[in-house]
Amino acid sequence: MLAGCANVTTAHLKPAEHLVQQNFHDKIHVTKVFPGPVHSLTGIVVETDQHQQGILWMLADKYLLLGPVVNAQQENITGHYADKYLPQPAKVPAEKIAPAALAAPGFTIGHSGPLMVAFMDPNCIFCHLLWEALQQPVAEGKVRVKVVPVGFLKPSSPAKAATILASKNPAEAWANNEKGFDLHTEEGSTKPLSHIPSVDEAAVKANTQLLHQTGETATPALLYCIKTAKGLEMQMKHGIDVHRTPEFIQKLGGSVDAQGCIPGA
Repeated sequence: MLAGCANVTTAHLKPAEHLVQQNFHDKIHVTKVFPGPVHSLTGIVVETDQHQQGILWMLADKYLLLGPVVNAQQENITGHYADKYLPQPAKVPAEKIAPAALAAPGFTIGHSGPLMVAFMDPNCIFCHLLWEALQQPVAEGKVRVKVVPVGFLKPSSPAKAATILASKNPAEAWANNEKGFDLHTEEGSTKPLSHIPSVDEAAVKANTQLLHQTGETATPALLYCIKTAKGLEMQMKHGIDVHRTPEFIQKLGGSVDAQGCIPGA
């Protein structure tokens, strides 16, 4: 299990497994540990029962760090090590995903500002944190967000996502899912319908397949237009540091469109 992990021994594996079990209650499992950028930081490769993989960090064998680790230069260290330790699927360019993402069943929140697309699972704790972080900028008219519901993180995810889509007001139904989100079990509060319309089940399945086609195998996955030295560029990435949400939104220079980025929209 630890082959190839220099300077990391089985002594790091046991505390990593203990911390992950304590915080995720056997929902995810440790598959590997590896040395981090500093001596006290150990990387942990984890996997869900649905074979989705990700990276967590352990500090001094005592603390579990959730979310991206960023250095003083604001470089995403987690992303760097993900490229090294996680399998990298072929990614479809963002511009080719945009038309399908904009046409996908979902809902949009916000009344003005650049439009971005967010693939979210109703049982995703990182989606929950992002949803909460977006509420103020959405209310202030700084950004609009099209949520594309997917379902794969837990067995109940597809039914919850389809139930939300089947509601008269999916945006309100999703908001209620997040309002009652259980941080302990990492479960959205939506109660699946006993009889879910087949059209909504098919929509969630298609949305999830579209997400996998992007090469992003985790949620939230964001499609957006950002300012670069060359102008506006459409990008897609897995999540953002929610603590830097205002900075991220300031960098949005336009809206995602099927034909490309619309400046200033």
